[in-house]
Amino acid sequence: MAEADGVLSDGTELWLTNGAAVLTKVKGLMSVNRPNLSVAKVENTDHDSGGTKGYIPGHGDWGELKAKIKYEPGSVTDQLINEHLASKEKRPFKIVTVSEDGSTEDNTATIFLMGYEPDEAPLGGIRTATITGQPGPIAQAPSA
Repeated sequence: MAEADGVLSDGTELWLTNGAAVLTKVKGLMSVNRPNLSVAKVENTDHDSGGTKGYIPGHGDWGELKAKIKYEPGSVTDQLINEHLASKEKRPFKIVTVSEDGSTEDNTATIFLMGYEPDEAPLGGIRTATITGQPGPIAQAPSA
């Protein structure tokens, strides 16, 4: 592949920590974003600003994680997510992303889950559910 051709996301993984403190792969992952840092702008305009507004960087905010999975009520993944959500704990998690050359990168942090919402059970369609969570600062490193 040439640079800037893009990368197929095949092989992306999401891992959550279970109640026994073991990182466990979320099965049936269909999509997941890798939350990134955004920085707020804070206006600092004063009378010496020459008629234009000035800004300085404000607080950073790690965006929310949102993942879509195949929903299987009562499955190991369903139990993992429900237990983590009910715990209201910040726990380690990771997203494994695939690079252009096929190598993988671990994106690790802690997260507390905010929601786990199954779909509306479409007639004749595959069941899905959406997971939402708030991570802390995410570190990136090549997978071991």
